[in-house]
Order: sequence, then structure tokens, then C-alpha cells
Amino acid sequence: MELTGLIDRLLPGPGSRLDRLSQVFQSRVQSVVQGPVAPVATALRGNEWLGHPLHPVVVAWPIGAWLVGGWYDARSALTKDPRDEHAADGALRVGVVGALAAATTGLVQYVDARGQARRETSVHAALNNVALVLYVVSLALRKRGRRPLGRTLAATGLGVVSVSGWLGGDIAFRHGVGVRDRSVRDVGSRER
Repeated sequence: MELTGLIDRLLPGPGSRLDRLSQVFQSRVQSVVQGPVAPVATALRGNEWLGHPLHPVVVAWPIGAWLVGGWYDARSALTKDPRDEHAADGALRVGVVGALAAATTGLVQYVDARGQARRETSVHAALNNVALVLYVVSLALRKRGRRPLGRTLAATGLGVVSVSGWLGGDIAFRHGVGVRDRSVRDVGSRER
């Protein structure tokens, strides 16, 4: 069985509480991105000027930073070198800022999701928020001298982001959220 089948079975279906909540949230996001900030939302979507959604490009920023932070956390746990600790903390901060940019580009793409994809996107967003909270709390703990617990929370955050990233790939590649119909037709016509 593919993992996508597992997701389809685990996520609540149409009419569920998740479905109702995701519809409400999506309509609120839609009213914002189609209102006075529509030109900004269009630019943040990326399709028109970049040729594809901006969100998959921007998510590399926090994920990359958090991977680097994880590397330096592991290293600093072994070496106790303050330079490794400083590098880990800096990478986590860069990741938090990048996560805010990624969330913004993800929100403008969220309005394109329907049905199962909308529910899955809501879970993807919730997981990303959980990871962001874990990283922010990790940074606060580090500042208070509780680095080992901070490392544990950051490692947990990286695990959550990994699951969420996999869901993000499923949302884009299987459900086609953010993919313009025309671009799919153009690719198909060139391959003939």
C-alpha cells in the first residue's frame, strides 16, 4: 500500500469536523487574498511571474536552516563548542523567519485547494505551526540555559516538518494544488 492511501484513510472525509473547519478557514483566507491585497497575493502565489508556485521555492529556506541547525545541535552536543551552539541557534532563528515567509506563500496557495486536498493542506499547515512553536520554544529554552531540552524540541520540530513536507509534496504532485491547468496542458502538448 502506498503512503498516500494511508493518508486518505486517516484523514477525516467530507462533512467531518476537519472538513468544516478547513472550509471556514479557507473562506477567511480567500476573503483576505481576494480583497485589497489581491495584487500582493498574486505576486506571492508566483504562478504569473515565476511560472510555478512560489511556496515550494520558499520552503527550502526554513527547512534548510533547520537542517543546518540540527547538524550543529548534534555537533555541539558532542563538542560542547560554543561556536557550534551559536551556529545552531542562528540557523534556528533564520528558519523561524523563513517559516513566516513560507507560511505567507502557502496561505495564498491554500485558496486553490478543494475537498481532500483542502483537508490535507489544513493538516499540513497545522503541522507547520506545531513545528514553528517547537522551534520558538527551543530558542527560548536555549536562552534560559536549558540547551538539552531545546535540542530535543528542535529535533522534534524537524521530524514534524519532515512529515509536513511529505504532505506538501503530496498536495502539489498528487492533488495538483497550485498547478495551473494551462501549464499541465502545455507540457502535455509539447511531449506529443
